[in-house]
Amino acid sequence: MEEFFKTIMFLGVIIGLVFILITNLSPNRKDKSILYLNLFVLFFILNNLQITLADYHYLPLNFFQRKLLIPFYVLIIPCFYTFVTYYLKAEKKIQSFVVISSVLFLIEVVIRIVLAFLFYDDRSNFFVAKYAQIEEIINVCFTLFLYFKVVYIFFNQSKLYENISSFDNMNWIKKFLLFGFIILLLWVFAIVFNIKEVLSPNIPVYYPLRLSSSFIIFWIAYYGFFKYKLLTERIVLRREIEKSKIHLSPNSKTDDNFSKIEQYIMEEKKYLNPLLSVETVSMELNISARALSNITKTYSSMNLLDYINHFRVEEAKLILIHPEYSNYTISSIGFECGFNSKATFYRVFSKFTSTTPTEFRSKNN
Repeated sequence: MEEFFKTIMFLGVIIGLVFILITNLSPNRKDKSILYLNLFVLFFILNNLQITLADYHYLPLNFFQRKLLIPFYVLIIPCFYTFVTYYLKAEKKIQSFVVISSVLFLIEVVIRIVLAFLFYDDRSNFFVAKYAQIEEIINVCFTLFLYFKVVYIFFNQSKLYENISSFDNMNWIKKFLLFGFIILLLWVFAIVFNIKEVLSPNIPVYYPLRLSSSFIIFWIAYYGFFKYKLLTERIVLRREIEKSKIHLSPNSKTDDNFSKIEQYIMEEKKYLNPLLSVETVSMELNISARALSNITKTYSSMNLLDYINHFRVEEAKLILIHPEYSNYTISSIGFECGFNSKATFYRVFSKFTSTTPTEFRSKNN
């Protein structure tokens, strides 16, 4: 079992380094969100690396060194908290804890230096061990505070990020908050379990915490990076789509009801709304769903849903052949053109053009 945990820990360090390398090669590498996401991963892998090297005796550490490793873990959640504030474009509205976290880290490092002068060569020292225990309790309390701050932001201050919520429902962050709570409970349990074992704490009780946190940290890092890339692309695309030069000419109006339907769909480009449906149009125009389908079939040879998708596909085609967006993901283009998933975008686009969005872009560029 120890070999399994050791393998997972080292594998996590390698994956983390690869992740940081990949993100630093991306066009978004200078964005503050990506910076703090990388720091989030960096402090995590540094913490895991030193713990693994210490626990499995890869480094010849004495009692003092093993008890007071560099407290990288105190910076992990603060970096995630700061990443979230930048991701939500709300960094100017939400209190930053970067300075406080950095000061806390530096204080703990200074205390280590002071204690090293006094107790460095002691083979076993209750004072050092007790300090390490108290420090961990302080750090878990600070981490819990920041965790609940993030929860509060998401569930009680949605107005701070209502603009971003139109691009991302942020379910991935909400899932992280759920899993993160479980991990924090494991951490608290490990501390309480060892509260009386000051000099010789039970290390295996930390294994579930380290294993689960390894998986969840890299899951959130992966989602954070690619969701941020998708978000930034969608923001740019939406601005471009709203410009008059990217405009679809409506069909000829040959019937009052059809003209009413067409005008409604074209007005402010409502077809870009992924929630636009037959039921929505029916309620807004006070025309039955059956009548809507009959009218659109008569004057466009398509049912209403296909008629809406026709405009979405035409909008997508304009973006796909635009040279400025040649490196943008197919997903971001599909979402901004009114499709609620990449799979739906591919299916509908292929239905209207007999080719996939990727093939269409390749042929026209």
